[in-house]
Amino acid sequence: MATDGGSRFVIVGNIRVRVIKGNLSDQQVDVIVNSNGSDLDLSKGRASKALLNAAGFGIQLECQQRYPNGIQDGTIAITSGGQLSCKAIYHGALAKYSSKQDEQILQNLIDASLKQAESDGHQTIAFPALGAGKLGYPAATVAEIMLTCVKNITPQSLQEVLVVIFKKDHDLFKTFLTVAKTYIPSQADVHKPTAQPQVSKTVPQNSPKICKPEVEIIVGALNNVQADVLVCSGPKDLQLSNGGLSEALLRIAGRQMQDELNNNYPNGVEYGDISVSGGYQLPCKFVYHGALPKWGTNQPDPSSTLEKFMEKCLETANNHSTRSIAFPTLGVGSLHYPSDQTAKLMVKAIRDFTTKHSRMNIRKISIVVYNGSHDWSKVQNEFMSELNGGPSRVTAVPGTPATSSLTRQSCSGQVGGIPVTVLVGSLVEQKVNVIVNSVAHDLAMTSGTSAAIGSAAGPWLSQELAQNYPQGINHGDIAVSKGHNLSSNEVYHGTLLPWYSKRSGSTKLPDELLEDFVLGCLEKANKSGYTSIAIPALGTGFHKFPADVAAAKIVSSVEKFSKQRQQQSISDIRIVLYGGSTDLPKLETAFRDEINQVNSSGKTSAVASVPNKPKNFQSVPQRGTKAYLDYKYREALRSPPYWTKYTSDKKLKGWNLQVKAGKFHLENIDQVTHGSIENALKKTLGNAQIVSIQRLENVELFLKYGEECQRLFRKASVEGNFTSLDKIPQSHGPVKAMRSLDHSMTKHTHSEINEYYFFHATKSHYVDVICSQGLDSRLAASGRLGAGVYGAEVASKSHQYAGCDSKNRYPMFLVRMSLGDIYLTNSGGNYKRPPCKICTNPVCATHQEIHDSVMANGGAFSDREFVVYDRNQSYPEYLIWYTC
Repeated sequence: MATDGGSRFVIVGNIRVRVIKGNLSDQQVDVIVNSNGSDLDLSKGRASKALLNAAGFGIQLECQQRYPNGIQDGTIAITSGGQLSCKAIYHGALAKYSSKQDEQILQNLIDASLKQAESDGHQTIAFPALGAGKLGYPAATVAEIMLTCVKNITPQSLQEVLVVIFKKDHDLFKTFLTVAKTYIPSQADVHKPTAQPQVSKTVPQNSPKICKPEVEIIVGALNNVQADVLVCSGPKDLQLSNGGLSEALLRIAGRQMQDELNNNYPNGVEYGDISVSGGYQLPCKFVYHGALPKWGTNQPDPSSTLEKFMEKCLETANNHSTRSIAFPTLGVGSLHYPSDQTAKLMVKAIRDFTTKHSRMNIRKISIVVYNGSHDWSKVQNEFMSELNGGPSRVTAVPGTPATSSLTRQSCSGQVGGIPVTVLVGSLVEQKVNVIVNSVAHDLAMTSGTSAAIGSAAGPWLSQELAQNYPQGINHGDIAVSKGHNLSSNEVYHGTLLPWYSKRSGSTKLPDELLEDFVLGCLEKANKSGYTSIAIPALGTGFHKFPADVAAAKIVSSVEKFSKQRQQQSISDIRIVLYGGSTDLPKLETAFRDEINQVNSSGKTSAVASVPNKPKNFQSVPQRGTKAYLDYKYREALRSPPYWTKYTSDKKLKGWNLQVKAGKFHLENIDQVTHGSIENALKKTLGNAQIVSIQRLENVELFLKYGEECQRLFRKASVEGNFTSLDKIPQSHGPVKAMRSLDHSMTKHTHSEINEYYFFHATKSHYVDVICSQGLDSRLAASGRLGAGVYGAEVASKSHQYAGCDSKNRYPMFLVRMSLGDIYLTNSGGNYKRPPCKICTNPVCATHQEIHDSVMANGGAFSDREFVVYDRNQSYPEYLIWYTC
């Protein structure tokens, strides 16, 4: 068997099977398989209980909710990964071994897991030695069944299977290795001759390339081209003998290919989808079959269907870890696709694919022009022309390798005087001194960015790590290897903690560990005299770090490094974002915001670091949804990310234990926020001259305000969304103050609970009291809407209640208020609380539902006024001193 980072692996069919010692819960894979009883009580059994402890009780709740009656032996239940880094956990039911019949149940369980992983589009899956422990299944039998199941599947997405043996089970480990060795092909199989293609004409060596992979034009017959995958467009019913290219392939492949399609795809295939068969007698491993509509039809659209088909073929081939794929000129011929349009569509699909993926298993894409057609020379020229100068060509980013023509620059800036560039593209193509890599404890490079690095560097990198670090590495360590086939001198490897994990024996939290790792890499590179380093978006893949947290910690580490007194040689730091990430827009925004903030203020913004989110937390739901309301209700309360004294890296309750009651901090604000507030004030108080604007940071007050906001989020979730202020009948639209404020401020408010900024003026001698204790209606005379906390949408209205100090300066607060369910009146009233929602009585003993605030609009009110009767529904965030 081959070795990789100290583990053992064998290729079974087209899937890599790795046998390792370790803990199942530590594996960085898409899916973890867990063995338990049919009642799905995860607390039973050593392995299942350990997994439950690591993933959190949330997965047990998922089992209870989704499978209240349990499951049958040999089947699986699916839950999220909880606090683990995996995307899903498959819980399989398995009874104690009593006879040979139980082996079929074990096989059913393994088959179900593999097929489900394929169905879900997962690439990696980790099994324990199912049943080989206390359940009494013979170890050799378990290994044989598992490997046979792997061998029998035709993978489309699945690339690797891990078999994880508990560290102390030495005999079990040896048994699995012994069985796995029987799957190593013999020398005769390895050197078995393959058919050579008879190509009529091949474009010379200057064939055009699109970055990686190489793209070539071949003139000849598709069935003569040797590639890992051949693509065939044929009939929807997949009856290949119905003519054209499919019939030509069938004649060479043999009847077995048709039989496989009949068994696996009895209903044929829809336009744009693919079905996969073996190559049989063809010079390929797989054939991808599909169907396209005739040119000129409307449903489905031929152009978009062709692009969709191309995308699926390329994605599937890349997931199969195949190195080469060959396409015919799709649609040209009996389907009457114009050859120039087909050339544009196919080349665009290839460019889109190579732009999207930084990890590229495919090394060659061939487009085969059939020389049996009368105009094959014209078709060849059209494809050549499109490849050489089509409109999809992407210009290389200055300062990056010429081969990275599909890498683009997202943003750049200075962090502590060091140039930092954020790129979207391929990490492995960066020509730098050092590439940074995140790996598992055992230094196995099998998934995500690490797999791309391992593939590009060649097998020597893994061998070097296995030799120099036979026991793997611990959190906080940096393993150093050469770059080998990479365009870098060295690669720095480190292991991170999942975002929602426990400390796992480490003295640091996950975000602290990330920051220290990046800082350590910068220091090590600098000590070696290197000038350039490339860093991926560490933590945002398997470790599930939020984009803003990862960006904040990586940029913060650069800033800390820049402040060190030692002489710095590093002058080029690149942060490379994977172009195929589903979170790419969030990542770009997060890194751009962090770098822009450093450029504008010289400080790295404090971003919420939440190691103790609810156990069933996966990601932030979409704004405006019920899931988002529930998320905000459960969220651990923290200060806003722009606070600088009481930063958001600690929960508000944690700060509250350290800060004396009534203590507050006034902080000068940045120019953007200052200009935004000044603009809003002067819109209706034009003769005002700003003296100062400061932000109030009061932990106790903001905690109380946050708890009131959470009450409103819960109310909206349970009772239904509140009517937005600008949609209330007879209301005069959005809050005027909000229209004048910059988005950098308003983005932190929540329209879901009608949270807005308002003006609130006061007497000068009340300023310190308000900063310390908050707005209190008992300190002011009762207004036209009763005794509450008032907010005005225009500064001129609020100014009527201001009182100047000895220097003729007036104080006014810009207040955050959460109005919740708003009651509208145009006549006023002496309210002590919002009126009843049913009968509108100020005090009602019959109904339970009341409004949360009152708005006066129209009638006796020339300007809108807003009142909350619980002072904790308001927070005086900005203190403005002005003259007029």
